[in-house]
Amino acid sequence: MKDVADCAGVARSTVYRYFPGRDDLLVATIKVEMEQLNVRLRQRLSKYPDPADQVVEGMILAIKEVPRRPLLRAVFASDEDSRARRAIWNSDVIVRFGEELMDPVITPARAAGMLQDGVRAEALIEWVYRLLLSFLTLPSHWIKTDSQLRTTLHTLLVPVLLK
Repeated sequence: MKDVADCAGVARSTVYRYFPGRDDLLVATIKVEMEQLNVRLRQRLSKYPDPADQVVEGMILAIKEVPRRPLLRAVFASDEDSRARRAIWNSDVIVRFGEELMDPVITPARAAGMLQDGVRAEALIEWVYRLLLSFLTLPSHWIKTDSQLRTTLHTLLVPVLLK
């Protein structure tokens, strides 16, 4: 916190006024990185009108983008139990980010009657996160190309989420 205060040119007490602890500062920093990724994903996914394509292409893009961003890599793509991972998974930031990211898919799919019966948005978001984590931390021996990943996600992920 002292280093942050020094870099910002403020007193340490000022930093603590906005961020009560180190984890709060860490979560706020990761949140900014997640929001930037969300903007990029939304821009790229806007060209796909089909919810199934949005889910699949969003997953592929996230699998590529997360490792390129050091803070997000520490949260999602690291195989170690990092402070960053614990801080973000214990905050509500991860839930809100998932809701913001998935809402453009879930809301139209639900309105069109395409969402699988009994699928709650919260469960869907958590399940997609868990799938993303598995692809980021345990590379596949069989899925080597974007085309193979796209086919796999359309075959296995989409039917779980959409009718």
